[in-house]
Amino acid sequence: MNIPYHNMEIEQIYTQLLSNPRASIAICAAEQGEGVTSLAFALAQRNLLAGHSTLLVDLNLYRPSIKSLLTFQADPTTFAGQTNKHSKRSLLGLPQLVCSEQNSAVLNGVIAPNKRQHIMKLRQPGVLEQCIEEWLEEYDTVIIDTSPLNRINAQNIPPERIAAACDGAILCVLAGRTPEAAIDNAMVKLNSTQAQLLGCVFNDRDNPTLKQELLREVDRIKPMLNFISRPLRNMINKSRLLALEV
Repeated sequence: MNIPYHNMEIEQIYTQLLSNPRASIAICAAEQGEGVTSLAFALAQRNLLAGHSTLLVDLNLYRPSIKSLLTFQADPTTFAGQTNKHSKRSLLGLPQLVCSEQNSAVLNGVIAPNKRQHIMKLRQPGVLEQCIEEWLEEYDTVIIDTSPLNRINAQNIPPERIAAACDGAILCVLAGRTPEAAIDNAMVKLNSTQAQLLGCVFNDRDNPTLKQELLREVDRIKPMLNFISRPLRNMINKSRLLALEV
């Protein structure tokens, strides 16, 4: 799913959460496929257009979707002999040009680690916080794509830990699909680490508006009642009531 950065909904989210740039934000979801990566890309693009340097970090180890544009991998030996602070950074590699299958935009980012020993070290208290602190010396904003909160996997860095390490977190919910129990469980996990929840974004991909549903029904009767479908469509499109946002 690709969310355009110029989308009005993205503008509303950006205005409320990033118009005064926050240092680091984790974008989370209860389950897979709720639009976390698409939202992360859209917000990163919008933040760049506002003139703020932005780093997009992929820590969704359940299903990584951010890939290197230049197939470049940071070599941990590059950091040999440097301070402990910089050796932590080698666990995630160097920032590089990245993109995704759903989004053709090219951004500065960090791809997901794939070595188990690095993942285990990143789980240790204070390690991820140190990585974020170092990134913030070079970038105004760090946006982190996380694994689903309810997907327990031995390869994951717990997303609630990532959210707690950031200045704030956004919970993305796929409206009409995500069960209430899954959202409750996700909230319990975020609260258990005292993560700062900045807001909840509802993805309406599978939850169309009344206007969209009426237009869809009009299209269904078009083959049989073409003479009435056109005026009905015009009437729906011109309705001020149906154009209102709920």
